[in-house]
Amino acid sequence: MTVGLALGIGAALAGATVTLCVPTAVLPVALAPTQLMSGVAGGLTVSPNQTQVLQHAPAEAAEVGGGILQIAQRIAAAVCLSAVPAVYLHAASGPPEGNHPRAGYALASCVCASLLAVALLLSLLRRAATPARPSALASANHAGAVPRSKETT
Repeated sequence: MTVGLALGIGAALAGATVTLCVPTAVLPVALAPTQLMSGVAGGLTVSPNQTQVLQHAPAEAAEVGGGILQIAQRIAAAVCLSAVPAVYLHAASGPPEGNHPRAGYALASCVCASLLAVALLLSLLRRAATPARPSALASANHAGAVPRSKETT
């Protein structure tokens, strides 16, 4: 997840930079790699996040954990899908002869990068505060379920 969040931050900032620096004629082609990078970042983030959340739910409450995860995703999507376009529309308003739409896109991309940075920070803090879990094999070996070789006994 850390790699995906960092890649998402890079993609958002790269998109903002490209938007402000590239001529209009080649802007769609120049933005395509940043959007591809953003899609890869999402793929590296969403599934591991779901796995981690559901991994910590007790087996008897897995359905409840999945439901809470879905509610949290819907709330986050609703907030972000209203806040980021509002930032864009506020920054993009202005006289038509200006570069306001580009500035609005760049600002909205920076807001997205900031939100991803907060998620990355929380992820790193969570990782630092969570004790390492033993692997399944080590747990089974400790419990005596896995036979040990003669050299280790």
